Order: sequence, then C-alpha cells, then structure tokens
Amino acid sequence: MMHLTMQNLKKYIPLDNRFAERVTLTCHVSFVGEIPTQPHRGEGLTKNLSLSGCQLASDQRVTRGTLLTLTVALPDGLPKLVLKSSHVVWVSGCQFSVRFMDLGHDQRKRIQTFIWKSISRDNVSDQRSRFRLK
Repeated sequence: MMHLTMQNLKKYIPLDNRFAERVTLTCHVSFVGEIPTQPHRGEGLTKNLSLSGCQLASDQRVTRGTLLTLTVALPDGLPKLVLKSSHVVWVSGCQFSVRFMDLGHDQRKRIQTFIWKSISRDNVSDQRSRFRLK
C-alpha cells in the first residue's frame, strides 16, 4: 500500500492581498502632492506596476495618506502617463507604494496593455495564483 506524505506535495502559498498582477518595471517618475498642506515633490523610479498601483523608490520621502499626481515615463514609446489621485498606502524609508484611485478608461487600457506585453513565464512567480475568483 502506498503512503502519501506532505513532503511529496507542493508547499501551499496563501493568496496575497493584491488585486492585480504586477510586473517588475524600472522607469522614471516625477510626483507632486495634490494638497497644499502636503507639498511633496520629487522624482524616482518605479519598482513594479499593476492596474491598481505601483511601488516607487525616491530620494524624497513622502507621507502615508498623501495624494500625489504621478508622471510616468512608460517604455512603450507613447507620451508620459499622468496619473492623478495616486494615494500613498505604504512607506518604508525612501520607498513607497501608491494605489491609483482615479484611472480613466484610456489610462487603464494603456497600463493593462503594457502589463500583458511585459508578462512572461520567466518574470512571473509561480508561487501564487494569477487571478482571483469572486
């Protein structure tokens, strides 16, 4: 009789809280605070991008909760992408993540097209599910 052990099974990795697939991406970004009492202004580089937001690194520190307007130079040959109402949701030193709060149809389509062109089996982790069923 054959005995199955837990060692023969793939390790279970729980689904994380991300709502969209991210791609690793390094491109230039400038940002400016939208609220006069939060006069954030700076430049940096993206670390990754998804339809719901991105992670950035910058010499300029930002405050969690700030609304920024990002100007992103996607490497797709098109004009820079301006993303208003990008909400800073995570900060660690000079790295931070933003959630896109108000993407227009054309912006969403452009980001989605770029992500789908950038995704490959080599640069996407096999450690978690790609899609969430609701």
